[in-house]
Amino acid sequence: MATSAPPAPAPTVVSTTEKQRIVVVAADAAQLDECAKKLRGLSAFGHRVVLVWLHGEPGPRLSSFRARVPIRPPSQRPLRARVRHAASTAPQHWLRDRGTLLSALRLDPIASRTLASADAVVPVGQEAWQIVDHLTARRRPLVTSEELTGWEEVGAVWRKLQRRVDAGPARLDARYATRLLDHIKLLGGEVPAVHQRMLVPLVEALHNGGEYDVAARLVPYLAPDAPGLDDVARALRRGLRALVETSAAGAEVPALRRVAGEVVAAADLALEAGDTDRAVEAATLALQLLFHRELHADNLSSPLVEEPEAFLAQWRASRVGRLLASPTPRRPALRRRGEQAAYLAPAEPGSTRPRVVVTPGSYAQFARPVIAALREKADVHVVELAARAELRGLGTRRELVGARLRQALGEEAVPDYELLEELEHAEALFVDWADRGAVAAVMSVPEGLRVTLRIHSMDALSPWVHLLDWSRVDDLVLVSEHLRVLVERLLGDRLAGTRVHVVPNVLDPSRLPTHKTEGHRRRLLMVGWAQRVKDPVWALEILGALRTEDPAWRLSLVGADFPTGAVRSQQAYAREFWARLAQDDVRGAVDFVGFTRDLAPHLAASGFVLSTSRRESFGMGLVEGAASGAVPVVREWPIFASLDGARGLFPEAWVAGTVEEAVARIRSLADEPAWSEASEEARRVVQERFSSDTTRVTFQELVLGG
Repeated sequence: MATSAPPAPAPTVVSTTEKQRIVVVAADAAQLDECAKKLRGLSAFGHRVVLVWLHGEPGPRLSSFRARVPIRPPSQRPLRARVRHAASTAPQHWLRDRGTLLSALRLDPIASRTLASADAVVPVGQEAWQIVDHLTARRRPLVTSEELTGWEEVGAVWRKLQRRVDAGPARLDARYATRLLDHIKLLGGEVPAVHQRMLVPLVEALHNGGEYDVAARLVPYLAPDAPGLDDVARALRRGLRALVETSAAGAEVPALRRVAGEVVAAADLALEAGDTDRAVEAATLALQLLFHRELHADNLSSPLVEEPEAFLAQWRASRVGRLLASPTPRRPALRRRGEQAAYLAPAEPGSTRPRVVVTPGSYAQFARPVIAALREKADVHVVELAARAELRGLGTRRELVGARLRQALGEEAVPDYELLEELEHAEALFVDWADRGAVAAVMSVPEGLRVTLRIHSMDALSPWVHLLDWSRVDDLVLVSEHLRVLVERLLGDRLAGTRVHVVPNVLDPSRLPTHKTEGHRRRLLMVGWAQRVKDPVWALEILGALRTEDPAWRLSLVGADFPTGAVRSQQAYAREFWARLAQDDVRGAVDFVGFTRDLAPHLAASGFVLSTSRRESFGMGLVEGAASGAVPVVREWPIFASLDGARGLFPEAWVAGTVEEAVARIRSLADEPAWSEASEEARRVVQERFSSDTTRVTFQELVLGG
């Protein structure tokens, strides 16, 4: 028989959206074995693959294929079937095609019906390709070998993904995810519903690792309306997509707040069903959405400041939100029976001083002056909870949300044993920063232990202030009045049993010079600059405006460079800064100092100190600069402007609402005697409002109980 040229196939015969019945035809079963991987790929996608062959038996690599139609010789079929089929078959086929694959197909009614019911046909081997005209009769689509290229990988794709998911987040990296995306593209951009669930931990791991681009490419394959999903699963998929897309875009996506409400409701549904694990998953995702840094950290406003009641209404009204805010009984006191329980009793043999435990939090440098002050009156033991990744930072962590929720549901909470051991003979605990470590610490404190907690700035805009058990906190310290107003608005009557104090940061006088060096009146200083929230572009605008009249002006930027993290808005801002720095009016007029603990020479060299931040609770660098005699110029911090943040903390004359106002203040004080008068006034204000001695005594009294 002459070889027939195969008909031109459709662009894509094998569907990647619908399941098909695909019949694979070969003269010899061994030929089927040769394409077993590709056939397993078709089957893994969900297609029904039917094997049809004439000679031999399929090997073990095809053992999973149950749909098999061996072409039987007439002698192996019942007599009646042979007679009936012979009567309906053209005599020439009996004579001309006997012993060939074609004749066998024509003479086997079961094989013929199988072929007739196919959505697509795959010919395997030379003899099958010689009869493609018969195989593709009645417009049965033909699948070419070219179209099957790549399907050999598909069969293992989902098994490999499952193995990586089982192995944990460390195996779910961007490199693997990119390969998976290539396979999904091969499948026509569709992921079977049965396999979509495995994408969830992969997308979560990518997002947690800062691989936002790859996560954003994967998350659309999580169809929220896929069959078999309940309301909780649908909400979780929508929430994960909103989370990833917000992180990838570097800005809030329009659907975020609506979807966050759906996820909060899903957490309550899971609680109602008694599924604590899913409730934890939904609660964590809801907190990630509501407290996403792109909404609050370094924009010009935050809904937590401008409209906290409306923004948090659904969370506060939910059962999961109320549980995570609820007080829970403390562990029994750790003192041995009969031991003296008087407050501030000596804790160590031979010591007349009380024992205090300090957890410095995620940004330990702020606690150092407090630790020094406490050591004047007590034996201080420092526990670095932030040394553990799960307790460091302000980002939402599922493990900690789960521990807090289970504690609120009445389950026995596993304490932090390292901290518990330190607390065994302690009379007081000082917790700096309301971060993940703070929640773990407060969950572990026993009865009878005095707890003082301090909030700084970004932690007030984090989820953890809402998960802290405030019934266990005796004293709350805020570093400024506007921060007190914000936190009391956010927490309301949850602080009814907690004393609230405004205590400024403790200054370190040893760092501050008492003199100025030559040229200081034409030098601006900014300490801690390379973050979007610090807005150094504002400082460059001030510098550029000043240099239009006097090119002697220079700017010193003290601190590390922009972080290399994955936060998109931060990356975009860094590009904006470097582009602005390259412009003619400021090029060559900025001195980069880098990180240093020795600020004194830079303070001495600067006549003006800037705070150009979008958000500050105190502005330690600015206050230290003012204490050294640098004239302060403070931007009206936009995020806290509605709370009179900068204007409430500093004299009105220090604060500028615009670049133009800042430039006007600097120019008016740039020459003598105006500069010296303003310098002296700055030192006096710092001494009156932020006295180091007063602050140290206040902390000693608060933490140690007077």
